[in-house]
Amino acid sequence: MSRSAKIAVAVVFILVLISLGLNFYLIMRLRQTQGQVEAAVREFGPSLQQSLKQTITDLEDFENSAIELTVDIEQEFPIQAEIPFDEEIEVPIEMTVPISQVIETTIMVDLLGTGGGIPIPISVPIDVEIPINNTVIVPIKRTIPISTTIPLDLQVPVAVDLGKTELAGYIGRLRAGLESFSEFLDQALARLN
Repeated sequence: MSRSAKIAVAVVFILVLISLGLNFYLIMRLRQTQGQVEAAVREFGPSLQQSLKQTITDLEDFENSAIELTVDIEQEFPIQAEIPFDEEIEVPIEMTVPISQVIETTIMVDLLGTGGGIPIPISVPIDVEIPINNTVIVPIKRTIPISTTIPLDLQVPVAVDLGKTELAGYIGRLRAGLESFSEFLDQALARLN
């Protein structure tokens, strides 16, 4: 074998040894990191698992809850209308009408029975009270225009059921993702123990 071939084989051999050394170093670091991850999972896994389960329960409660709030309404409400009014009103009339008057008239007196008469002027005094007791029906037929503004100052209670909003879908997907992660963490803790 020539000298350059021997040098090439030696260089390849050295490179293979360096590659093996680097692989061994990487495997050792990977095992060390894996051990640290396992220790962290053993230490923090149960509390993380408990927190996840509490969060999932809280999300379920939130998804099934309702938000209650009071909305203040301060606004002027214009009203324009025509109200037809068609009624008959009974008006009772109870009164006494006094009539006090003297009527001047002429009467024909036929004293002899001849068919002719003598006119005699006379004064007839009238002094009477006429009682009136009656009910008069007064029809009223009209359209009454109304144009006004009513100020509204209200506090209206509003309840929003979160389960019937779009937010429920987002909460459901978040809860499903956390449940999936919780199952993965359960499996990881089971393998470690």
